[in-house]
Amino acid sequence: PDQRIDEWRNAMARLGLHAVVEFDTIAPPLDGEDQLYDKLALLLDTHAHTLKALKQDIAQQRAQRHQDAMALVADMLIDIAALRLSSPPDTADLEKTAATLHELARKREQKVIDALLRRYNFRNADFPSHPLPLQGERWDMDLFHPQALKDMGIHVGKGMAAGAMAGATLDMFTAGISLGAATLLGAAAGGLWQGADKLGRRLLGRMRGYQELTVDDAVLRLLAMRELALVAALERRGHAAQGPVDASALMAGRDEALRKEKLPEELLEARASPEWSTLTDAYQPSARRAETVKKLATFLQSL
Repeated sequence: PDQRIDEWRNAMARLGLHAVVEFDTIAPPLDGEDQLYDKLALLLDTHAHTLKALKQDIAQQRAQRHQDAMALVADMLIDIAALRLSSPPDTADLEKTAATLHELARKREQKVIDALLRRYNFRNADFPSHPLPLQGERWDMDLFHPQALKDMGIHVGKGMAAGAMAGATLDMFTAGISLGAATLLGAAAGGLWQGADKLGRRLLGRMRGYQELTVDDAVLRLLAMRELALVAALERRGHAAQGPVDASALMAGRDEALRKEKLPEELLEARASPEWSTLTDAYQPSARRAETVKKLATFLQSL
């Protein structure tokens, strides 16, 4: 109603201007620019070829932006899925390590948010009231708040840690260690096993009763859904927009795979590859990691 479209039409009609092309700069439809150039081509027949070429170029740019966005989200998910911190088994140390885990994950999410905003030519300053252009508790709440998971409809298992450990999964190092592994560990400690650098220290930690903390599966699901909702919002948001966007409406019907189905194989592989996380000093770049990120990005594009 604030646009006063009818008043504009009447005013232009009084001036003899009856051919009108409308374009919503606040919340344009996903194919809004395509429709605009098609309408202009009808009105400006001599420029139809140029407008068609411009339309095709914009479509290619839009597809490339979306592909880049999925790669950014996939890389973030691999980083956090592979993140694995070891801790002495006492409560104080576990809570301290969990706090570190939380902070690393939060900062990594913020990094991808900033990258997505830049890729779509938005700035954090464009949203002074909302760090993200989305409304609802799921965005206002901390990533590791259980209610944020419930708001997204993500089932939280009974085994998920609560309190200071919320959103973290414990891996009990001493469970399932065979005599063969202990013997192998002895060789590693003596410098006789060439693979000691990668696995030997983890086995040594197990034998000492250390525990490992990783980000819970439910939090990985939440991260994926939040970032996909952000991408959907940015793709549908005009640069003249000021208000927040409803994330649930954007994700409706597209997120069942992220809520309930098994985690993608790429994330399961990352779980077993802590050297894939750029968030720790143990990071090792590899062609396998790059290929896994690419496959996960393709999966995210299919949603």
